Amino acid sequence: MISYPPPKFEEQKSEILQRYQILCEDQSAGALCLADSIALALRTPYVIAALNRRYRSWYHCEHGFSGYPSADLQSYFARMHLSQSRFEVSDIGEESFFLSHTTGLELPKMKALAGVPLTDPNGKRFGTLCIADPNARTFSDAEMTLLGSFGQLVSNDICMRSAARYAVRDLVELEQEKCDLFELATIDPLTKALNRRAFMRFGERELNRFKRDNTRLSALMLDIDHFKQVNDVHGHAVGDRVLTKMVSVAASVVREEDLIGRLGGEEFAIVLVDSGADAAARVADRIRQAIKQVKFPGDGGPFNVTVSIGVAEPLPMEASIDDVLERADAALYQAKRSGRDRVIVAAENLHALPSEQAEPATKRLRN
Repeated sequence: MISYPPPKFEEQKSEILQRYQILCEDQSAGALCLADSIALALRTPYVIAALNRRYRSWYHCEHGFSGYPSADLQSYFARMHLSQSRFEVSDIGEESFFLSHTTGLELPKMKALAGVPLTDPNGKRFGTLCIADPNARTFSDAEMTLLGSFGQLVSNDICMRSAARYAVRDLVELEQEKCDLFELATIDPLTKALNRRAFMRFGERELNRFKRDNTRLSALMLDIDHFKQVNDVHGHAVGDRVLTKMVSVAASVVREEDLIGRLGGEEFAIVLVDSGADAAARVADRIRQAIKQVKFPGDGGPFNVTVSIGVAEPLPMEASIDDVLERADAALYQAKRSGRDRVIVAAENLHALPSEQAEPATKRLRN
């Protein structure tokens, strides 16, 4: 179900990353624990998962190589990918292959070396799990079998974490698409106010809550005075900036839970939750005065605009937010006929104002 306020992508992304942090960490504590376990079980000081470039930037399974450049280690041990099956060499000093192409690389002293392929479930090779010893030694069949088992564990861990990283990325992208679709479906592209359909839908929801919880609710209708002249004199681009700024100003006055919608042209509506007609009239006047202070650049010099606002609070018999907006609209046109640049409260709601405020509400807010 669509909710309001609209979801904010950065907040949603942060929540996803926090929720699935264990799946998308670049430095895996579990991989380092695996390396420590391999070193302990096979009594070897050096363990490394030599990986294709796709994995080596985020998966680190090493033991005993602290202080040696990771790039040098990966470069050297990547040559072990040439073996398509498990291998063991008791003394690499006796074979030129292991001594060649090492110039310039910072490597520890190693003699004995063994490794097993790292593969995905389809058998595709993406690395080698290697162990090394500074002393010449022969690895037994039991040790090589155990190394093979560890290789399967490391392979599975890499595949699971790789899949998890893609899953988290997909979740983030899905959340962004959801936020984008929400905006396309509900937000006016120019002013970023709710479009008419969304405003009416959310307005009905707030009206139902008002009836159910016996709270307060008010609706405002806003219209820019002489807006046609703004377009005629200054052009539609300037007119668009006026509309956008008006929504921005109104949004700075109301709360996040209140609704601002563009119903058409220069006509806007606001639903103030938990606010009666008296409070709504004060909010409306703050909006009116704030908009009046804004200067817009025009060909003939800076200019300002004024707005007229009608205020209405739901009556017990009103079944739809449309009914409330119609009375707010009638109050708006009364404000227009009375000289514009003022706030008028619907006549049916004047009795809801305290006696000491009823008169000022119809005079002070009208200037």
